[in-house]
Amino acid sequence: MRRANPEAAYRARPTDPGAVAGAMTDRMVARNQFNASADDASNARAGLRQDPLNRVLLRTLGVHEEVNGRTPAAFGSMQLAHRVSRRDSITELWLAEYHRRQDNPVKALVHYDAAMLVRPDLQKVLFPQMVPALASAKFRAAVRPYIVRGASWTPSFVGTAAGANLDNAASLVRPVLADMAGGVFDQAFSSIVYRLAARGDGAQALAIAREAFAGLDQNAFQRAGWSKVNLDSRMGPLAWKFNQSVDVSSSLDRQGNLTIVVSPFAAGSAAQRTFMVTPSARYQFSYKLRSAAGQQSAQLRWKAECVNETASTTLGEFPSQLQPGQAASGALIDIPAGCYLMRLIANVAGPDAQTASEISIASLRLDRLT
Repeated sequence: MRRANPEAAYRARPTDPGAVAGAMTDRMVARNQFNASADDASNARAGLRQDPLNRVLLRTLGVHEEVNGRTPAAFGSMQLAHRVSRRDSITELWLAEYHRRQDNPVKALVHYDAAMLVRPDLQKVLFPQMVPALASAKFRAAVRPYIVRGASWTPSFVGTAAGANLDNAASLVRPVLADMAGGVFDQAFSSIVYRLAARGDGAQALAIAREAFAGLDQNAFQRAGWSKVNLDSRMGPLAWKFNQSVDVSSSLDRQGNLTIVVSPFAAGSAAQRTFMVTPSARYQFSYKLRSAAGQQSAQLRWKAECVNETASTTLGEFPSQLQPGQAASGALIDIPAGCYLMRLIANVAGPDAQTASEISIASLRLDRLT
């Protein structure tokens, strides 16, 4: 009866510890009713005489005191429930909020952590409260030990923070970057680095990337041509991404050149990368292009876009239809004021032929002229 109808079991045996606990759990967890009457409190006390370590009964006393405005007494009961077990999410949430109101983030985080370990689904409820609190240096300092020890909720939390307030997220992670290795924070780092670059703070973006991503060669990364470093997916859009599909397939050959195979009549993006650039500057974009003799060549058209976090603006398109053999191609690209990121996209179109076309791109450069 306790499981099928907890309230009926409670009415039948109102001082039985299990019946009281079952009804209070059903009421507060399943039905989200944060309330305990005087009768509930009296029955909980009777139950505690039989089962003095019942965390739900202790929590019931705390809830009764809270709803009647007796916060110190509520705190005492909730503390007892916490000492018995850290697995009661309602107790932990109450204590977390109590300490938050007391401006004690260190103690509040103890209970936020316990609650989210028991119920990971609470992240979606707690993060909207915790993320704005990162504006406080005290709160950031309280969170960092959980990041360092790898608490299960921290990768999602840092990621959520990175999408909310960039400065707060960067301030949170900078002092503990060396302790955040292992890959679980890479997605959050990628977001922080990209957003810093998009607003023009490339130096800080690269400084964080250098510490966050083991083995990142900053000088190699800043070169335009593809290499192991600027193919590193941890850098998100700031790294080269090659298309792999049935109609358009891109890969590096043994010489480090980009080989693109395009099916007849097919079209699509073969490769793209977003570069950190200087506003109001002019860049020379250049590369060498080769196609096999004796076949119709695919058409290659580069597209340059100024991008930010939410939109993009086309800066130009640069077609290069190659005859059999090899040739140098390129274009001048003028970066407008206020543009800190430029995306280059290699679009290809297959030939009107019976077989696929293969082209190769080498010696790609992006040099600032002014």
